[in-house]
Amino acid sequence: MNEQQTLSRFPYDDEIMKYDYNAHRYVLTEQGVLTELGENLGIILNATGDANSSTLAERILKRVSHTVYMYLFRDSQGEAWLEYILAKHPPLRDRVKEMLQAQLLYMLMNGDIGLYSGVNVAKGQIMDIDKLRDRARIAPEVEDIALQTIPGLGYCLKYVGALPCVPYGCYHEGY
Repeated sequence: MNEQQTLSRFPYDDEIMKYDYNAHRYVLTEQGVLTELGENLGIILNATGDANSSTLAERILKRVSHTVYMYLFRDSQGEAWLEYILAKHPPLRDRVKEMLQAQLLYMLMNGDIGLYSGVNVAKGQIMDIDKLRDRARIAPEVEDIALQTIPGLGYCLKYVGALPCVPYGCYHEGY
């Protein structure tokens, strides 16, 4: 299989992850979480009072994906390029899966720290919101994976230098 044929089959869906073509990012599947992590989101998530509990797991998984991708894009000078290679570069699919799984477990254990206000009304205390939401928001494993050099490219996902442009005619085409 040549490089063009390989790129054309990416991104792809399987039982572990699906690709959201509207948001341009991978999202774990509820079945994949059960299979790979042994976590039954239908049982774990407390849907009491949720307006549509049947979609709660899917919404949480989308939130996990959004959190990881926004972390990767935060300091980048090439968000479009990162979005492109995360979808189309074969060696990154497993890394994306690992980051999403690590972040999901982190959020299940700690809650979604990005939603915390930093105010404890009962004790009359206020936390520095930047400290609360910055590094504490992302699982340490996600940071570690994002700092590993990408095979064949020579830089990591958190690289802050100039990145290539998405090839002409390829931006949001097929991903």
